[in-house]
Amino acid sequence: MADRKAMERDFIRDELRDSAVYARLAEDEADPGAKGLLLMLSATEREHARNWQSILGERVRVKTDSFLLRLNVAEMLIVRRLFGIAFVVKYLERHESYSLARYKAALRDRALSDRERRQIRRMIRDGAAYEATLVRQAEAYKGELVYSQSIILGLNDGLVEILALVAGIAVVATSNFIVVALGLLAGVSGTLSMSGGVYLSAKSEGLVGAGSSRGGTTPRKEAAYAGLWYFFGALVSVLPFIFGMSGIPGDIVAMLLVAAVLTVASSVIAVMSGTSIRKRATEMVVISLGAALVTITIGILARHYLGFSV
Repeated sequence: MADRKAMERDFIRDELRDSAVYARLAEDEADPGAKGLLLMLSATEREHARNWQSILGERVRVKTDSFLLRLNVAEMLIVRRLFGIAFVVKYLERHESYSLARYKAALRDRALSDRERRQIRRMIRDGAAYEATLVRQAEAYKGELVYSQSIILGLNDGLVEILALVAGIAVVATSNFIVVALGLLAGVSGTLSMSGGVYLSAKSEGLVGAGSSRGGTTPRKEAAYAGLWYFFGALVSVLPFIFGMSGIPGDIVAMLLVAAVLTVASSVIAVMSGTSIRKRATEMVVISLGAALVTITIGILARHYLGFSV
């Protein structure tokens, strides 16, 4: 029973936190549809918290951690600024699905009374209805989601490609300037290539009629997002060498920075695609660091056996 009450208190705390986060997001939301959706979700979460208090069968006072609440709000506001309302809606859809799974698991508790089961089933029906609403809302923001995908595509490529290049150069370079210059040069070249490739791809899809599924996006804007974020990814790899690091120590710091950014980017991809965040992040980090380690090994061997340096 103690475990059950602890679980229900967690439910109450989560509902109150979500309600506060949604209400805060709604304050800064200019889009009327998204604002109304966030306010509706906030009110529903408050109602669910009251339902869980009723199920507890006692008067409880559960408070959310003020620091964690501020952190959650700040995180969602940053995500809203970077990736747009489309990504926020996809995140809410995933979060609602997770909550439904928890409620369904709670129903398996045989100690629940018939009244409690009815209350939980009502909350499950509410959650399923709002999840369907979020899916429809995501369709309305399909164009913005394409832009988010362009951002992640550019960022991932910039991180993986330039890290592999810089990591190999760093172990044979005779000065930091060479690593920085070649890394930035490759970043600029990759930015132009990425922008051109995304533009032509989007343009081609529009010409063959597939562009109608892209939510009214423009090839130029997609290309701009992909290119700019490619360069940002390239800059992350070069950053330790800009600040004076060199050789293996610089490579280690660069790999750590790339791993951190890739973890965030992979989480975004997982939310948009509905896949496992842990699996996606692990896969991307392993591939990126594996490529870097291969080029470092080649560089060390070339320097040791061939006397190669730049």
